[in-house]
Amino acid sequence: MKNIILLMLSAGFSLPAIAQRAHTHRQADSLSPRWVIDANLMGGLADKTFTVANSLVNYPGAVNANTGELKYKNGYSLGANLQLGFFFGKKRHFGIGTGLHYAAQNGEAALNDFHIDTRATDLAGNTYRNIIRGNDVREDISTTMINIPLVLKYKVRFSKHWGFAMDAGALFNVQAKNEYTTQATFDQEAVYKFVQTIDGGTTSVYDDGVTPANSNWLITKTEFLKNNPNGDWAEYARIKRSMGINVGEKMTTDNRTGSTTYKPGSVGFIIQPSISFYLSDNVALNLGGYYIMQTFKNDAQSGYRLTDGNGSYSSVLNNVTSVNNAQYGVNVGARFLLGSKDRDHDGISDSKDNCPDVFGLKEFYGCPDTDKDGIPDTKDSCPTVWGLPQYNGCPDTDGDSTQDKLDECPFQAGPKALNGCPDRDSDAVADKNDLCPDEYGLKVFQGCPDTDKDGVPDHKDKCPEDAGLMSNKGCPLVENDPNKNNSNNGTGTHMVNMTMPILFEVNMAKIHSISMPVVEDAVNELNIHKRSTIIIDGHADASGPESVNRVLSLERANAVRDELKSRGVNTTRLKTVGHGSRVPAATNDTYEGKEQNRRAVMRLMRAD
Repeated sequence: MKNIILLMLSAGFSLPAIAQRAHTHRQADSLSPRWVIDANLMGGLADKTFTVANSLVNYPGAVNANTGELKYKNGYSLGANLQLGFFFGKKRHFGIGTGLHYAAQNGEAALNDFHIDTRATDLAGNTYRNIIRGNDVREDISTTMINIPLVLKYKVRFSKHWGFAMDAGALFNVQAKNEYTTQATFDQEAVYKFVQTIDGGTTSVYDDGVTPANSNWLITKTEFLKNNPNGDWAEYARIKRSMGINVGEKMTTDNRTGSTTYKPGSVGFIIQPSISFYLSDNVALNLGGYYIMQTFKNDAQSGYRLTDGNGSYSSVLNNVTSVNNAQYGVNVGARFLLGSKDRDHDGISDSKDNCPDVFGLKEFYGCPDTDKDGIPDTKDSCPTVWGLPQYNGCPDTDGDSTQDKLDECPFQAGPKALNGCPDRDSDAVADKNDLCPDEYGLKVFQGCPDTDKDGVPDHKDKCPEDAGLMSNKGCPLVENDPNKNNSNNGTGTHMVNMTMPILFEVNMAKIHSISMPVVEDAVNELNIHKRSTIIIDGHADASGPESVNRVLSLERANAVRDELKSRGVNTTRLKTVGHGSRVPAATNDTYEGKEQNRRAVMRLMRAD
């Protein structure tokens, strides 16, 4: 196709020599109307080259990561353009033209070899390693483009019926929109790593090693089938997903269709040679080829991830920063030669007028300057307000180098990092949002300090220099030791132990009905003492592997927490710890002993 276009170009430039022998039709060119309307239909192939942003930083703790290479294939294009042209000079061989160019492209965007390990959290708040692998991440893309062409036109008529014409110039994009559909699926697995807590329990942490340790709890298909040769991995994965653990094979996504719009205003190049067959002095048919190259810009989506692992999906186009778009093929059209036009009556012909439907100024090629700031409205981001060239025609009233439309404090100078607002204490919290504007503080506390680092800001902390609990207004709780006289200890607090265990069935985290009165007593105690908190210790018997027991014991503690929550207790007053089978209440050698070990025990921290 490209060779055909090059052949037509070579032929076109040799045709003027032939036309020198046809005096009659050279004269016909000089007498032909200066104004023309060209209408063309186009069809051929399309190709795209993508530039994408680095999305790896958006996956927390990314390990073994490859965000893939995005390629376009099987592209084809259909389009049309309509132009108004004006030919100048005595011979009227050369002219200029503008109008509208529309193109529709179809093809596939394929992301090869996407795989990544990243940090995730399940419904119980446990951290784990989520292993994600993409399967055939492909999108069927339909792209529609609207451009305004500004081209140099050439024509020569070398006989009564035959001639040559060619357009070459720029395309100014008005709209470029992509509609996509995907059938992508993902394989996912999970890895838990447990460490001992300071109080002797266990908690989960993220394993960021290249290869997960063998001591970890592996929720993978390979590990599952190794331990359960006849097991149903799909059903097992479904159960784990209900717990907020993203695992499964060939998992589909929720949002499989969508759209992305590139930034308008990109400039492209078009060349369009054709052979002309004149039906009359005012109508000619054109047959030729075309080649278009255009680069589109796009703002990559902030925090872009192809998938979060929970069924979500974001188009690969949302991470594209620029696209080199090429089209080439065959065009068939017609030319109508007629008188000149100036639609907006500004004294500038439409072929030279960049704003042919709006009365404008000659120095701005027919475009207006409404606010008279020397910047035409087409390039002025604030066309009705006098502004500065460096801000595309927008003002900066307080002179802080943040234009007013982006300045949250347009009449007070401030740094760009705070959207133009001042910050007296330099704590990166703007004064208008700072509850302590003259004290260096933390963003999480709206600019106020937390001296004892207990999570309670000083202005709400009754004990600002002693780390305490939020439920006790920042003051520490003191344990009630029967051998010590500390009923109030100067703080008015004491602790009560609730030793009655809450029992569970084998390998289950469902509270036994006989233990419900204990839960009810805890709720009553919490309702009476509004500032008290509970620590829930979960335990398991020694029947299974310790890695499973640790998880099961934490699930039992969480089950008690959830039961208290369902009865109206605020979860900020509850803390859960899983001990596995390390702290038995009885022997694990008998059924009765194991029954006593499958338990959770509440410790009530009461502040009077």
